[in-house]
Amino acid sequence: MHSEPTSRRSVWMWAGAAAGLGLALTMFLNNSGPRTPAAASRPTTSTFVVSGAVVLGDGASFTRDDHGGCAGTDAHADVIDGAPVLITTTGGLAAGRLTDPRALTDGTCRFWFSVREVPTGQDAYLIMVADRDPRQYAEQELTGALVSLRVD
Repeated sequence: MHSEPTSRRSVWMWAGAAAGLGLALTMFLNNSGPRTPAAASRPTTSTFVVSGAVVLGDGASFTRDDHGGCAGTDAHADVIDGAPVLITTTGGLAAGRLTDPRALTDGTCRFWFSVREVPTGQDAYLIMVADRDPRQYAEQELTGALVSLRVD
């Protein structure tokens, strides 16, 4: 049997312990932060809700049903219950739907909408209802009061 001198064994033991400690410390430090590079670089963005009404004001642009509801016709046939409402910004896209269509006594057809998680602090907000051309708004026009969009 051949044994190494005790002093050489101690050196290798301490070197192994130091390497193990260094490896453990490196693993701990690498796992204590965000797990993906995207999460580390993505800034926290606040959001808000845009709520309002879409109105068809020309009696020729919608039909009434027997229950007080309404739907767009002809060139406005895409303005119906469930049609998409999209808000596009440089920070992303938020979506909602037209709901609760009502033929009102003033001769208009009104739909409600609500779009959640619209990012704050954007330069411009483009709102597109159904397949209509998008319209541009500033943030202050979309916060606070209900937004009214006339699409005829």
